[in-house]
Amino acid sequence: MTDAEFREAYRRHKDVLYRFARRMSGSAAAAEDIVQDSFLALWRNSSAFDPDRGTLRCFLIGVARNVALQRLRSERPCDELEEDAVLTDPVDPAGLERGEVVARAVAALPPLQREALILAEYEEMSLEEIGRATQAEVAAVKSRLHRARENLRRALAPLLETKGTAYGTNR
Repeated sequence: MTDAEFREAYRRHKDVLYRFARRMSGSAAAAEDIVQDSFLALWRNSSAFDPDRGTLRCFLIGVARNVALQRLRSERPCDELEEDAVLTDPVDPAGLERGEVVARAVAALPPLQREALILAEYEEMSLEEIGRATQAEVAAVKSRLHRARENLRRALAPLLETKGTAYGTNR
């Protein structure tokens, strides 16, 4: 990879990597580190990217995913990364904006569910692209996404109960 190609890759993909890393980590500083580590990995080993296996965007998200999960494992070595490890509790919407309530509910999802949801809903990736980025079968991606959505429904149930009061009326 030439210097110009690397700069173009950085210009085109830094924002999507940052958004993904920010949502996965819950921290702006951690997201910046994840993005930096991801591009450093690309610079050091650009031959690992195979355009026949997917886009550079998918490859970089996969690298960022691995960096984010490594950080999670090192910060919380006893936590499970299994997709069924946790059922999320309802979020208390009191005093929070709707967007903040949703962000907290997404952040509370188990990591594998959270990444599937972020990539599908926020980054608008197809199931196949998510599978390539996460090195998972499409069936596993579908399952994680289904569980994430079910957990979100459960976690966001209090929003439905407060509809018409703190969050406005039906429009």
